[in-house]
Amino acid sequence: MTTGTHDISSLLAVRFQSVNDFGINSIEAVLRNDVAAHNQIVQSMMDSFVEFTTDSQRIYGTSVSGEMVEVDEYGRGPTQRNQPGATVGFPLRRFQWPVGWTEDWFAVHTPAEMAEATLAGEGAHWRRIYNDIKRAIYPSANYTFRDFLVNNVDLAVKRLVNADGASIPNGPNGETFNGATHTHYLARAGGALAASDVTGAINHVVEHGHGGAIKIAIASGDETAWRALTGFQPYVDPRMIYRNTDTPAMTLDITRLDNRAIGIIGAAEVWVKPWAIANYAFVWDNAGPKTLAYRQRTATALQGLRIAATLKTFPLVAEYMQAEYGIGVWNRTNGAVLYYGGTSYTDPAIL
Repeated sequence: MTTGTHDISSLLAVRFQSVNDFGINSIEAVLRNDVAAHNQIVQSMMDSFVEFTTDSQRIYGTSVSGEMVEVDEYGRGPTQRNQPGATVGFPLRRFQWPVGWTEDWFAVHTPAEMAEATLAGEGAHWRRIYNDIKRAIYPSANYTFRDFLVNNVDLAVKRLVNADGASIPNGPNGETFNGATHTHYLARAGGALAASDVTGAINHVVEHGHGGAIKIAIASGDETAWRALTGFQPYVDPRMIYRNTDTPAMTLDITRLDNRAIGIIGAAEVWVKPWAIANYAFVWDNAGPKTLAYRQRTATALQGLRIAATLKTFPLVAEYMQAEYGIGVWNRTNGAVLYYGGTSYTDPAIL
């Protein structure tokens, strides 16, 4: 039996020895640690705008509003009432990646095949989360979700502010917003994307008091169009050699073309993101309250991606890897979507 400390790369190298011959206990520890590391990476990648929670729903309400009323020395102003906030719900769904690990499987397959199946499951998990981030941000219509994994309660899953009549918190300077008309699903005004369209989208977030660190997420295929906008200030390539008359700016990340900051426009830093959709820009305050909520099970053992063992005493006897989570909008004002493929907002098709 092989002994010592192993990691996922050492398992990938074992291609001529069965799982049983190598040692199931050694493999279990490696895969458990690798999946745990994967879950930590997933959480850190979403931490800028996603809050992790076990709540199924919350109240997202309006701030106290009203007017000071002038009275004489005997007068008494009328009582002013405020409407309660609306309930926002967060879905919880179950996703699986089949592995089919049985006692017979262990006898004829190798540790490398187990490692490959685990890495494939981790990749599928991350791709699914990418798509669910898109599904939470870009569609504009609210929907009802039946919480079938818990108690079959119907949850009202909301989008960003979308003129659905719900109360909207006042702005930092006393601004008030009409819940029946105010929306954060915007479209370009003219024949092509312009800097004024971007400024308008930024203002839709800032006017609600979010302005600590405004960011814009765009798809990599739209980078050239954004660099051409009036007022765009690009980050510079670190491979450039500057003359005495040049003023170096923040350097451009050249290691990840699909996940990097590329420059500044107005009050916002523009990022290319792998989950962003072509012809759509998502604007949010990275320093403000989290835009999305990532709901998980209350039991910590069921949180994140895991190998769903048939029996606890045999942790690798499993038919699939499994994750239970759901993503929904929490802070409805901390985000706006600008569609520049047309002059009226159109929901994207998300696979």
